[in-house]
Amino acid sequence: MQRLSHIATLTPQASDLIAPGEDPAPEYDRLLLHSVCDEFGLRRFSPQEIDFIHNFVNVMHPLAAALNILQGEKNTFLGYLVPTIVQLKNDLRGLLDESSKPTATEGLAACRLLIQTMIQAICKRLDGRLEEKESILAAVLLPMVKLDWVSDDIQRLQYRVMLKQEVQSISVVESEQAQTSATEKKSSPSSFFKFTRSPATVTKSEVDMYLDAPTADNFHEYTVLPKLKKLFVKYNTAIPSSAPVERLFSTGGQIFRPRTNRLGDANFEKQLVLNANKKLFGLT
Repeated sequence: MQRLSHIATLTPQASDLIAPGEDPAPEYDRLLLHSVCDEFGLRRFSPQEIDFIHNFVNVMHPLAAALNILQGEKNTFLGYLVPTIVQLKNDLRGLLDESSKPTATEGLAACRLLIQTMIQAICKRLDGRLEEKESILAAVLLPMVKLDWVSDDIQRLQYRVMLKQEVQSISVVESEQAQTSATEKKSSPSSFFKFTRSPATVTKSEVDMYLDAPTADNFHEYTVLPKLKKLFVKYNTAIPSSAPVERLFSTGGQIFRPRTNRLGDANFEKQLVLNANKKLFGLT
């Protein structure tokens, strides 16, 4: 590993070896792979093998990016699931179409079976989630995507109606609660007055205001949409994960070593906080 850590410094600069205007990344990757092989006395990769490695990385990149989104510990909501699946399938199908063209490189053509297998596996395992009402509403209620992931106009209308029905169910519950409170206040003086109010002006519903607005990377619009805010909390509240707690216990185990197993509670707590937040304190 110590020899591998010096490979990058031993590799000549690719920018000095290629013509101006060309992308230095592929050439640098080739030189880096050659340096690794030379350092360990192995046969160098052929141009075809390097091309396959590059195309393999490009093919696996959408899947890796999707997993990073779904496995995140912060800003993770159920609403990301359906748009991520749809985007992943679109990216893989685009790569599949590219690999079928006569101009496709040999490395990309060799990855065609891999792309087909991933698409089939995703469709088999995850297509059912695309039809679940809970997953659909969670995605529509996410301000970052809303209905952008739906390409069919009929489906977009269906999901809009679905969200309106869900908002109406909340309105019915709130009206019943209001009637209950009104019956409790019949003895108040305000119950005596029964004047006719002027008709209210027609305004857009919360759903229309929300879906007609552009997507946003924040949740500020929920401050004026209380009913949709309740639905977002209902469908996008993440289940707590034990991973951060387990990581904290692991850090505590690293502090309680044979030579430091008699630390006091206060001292141990301070070391645990510093160790768990060493990035914030600029420690290594």
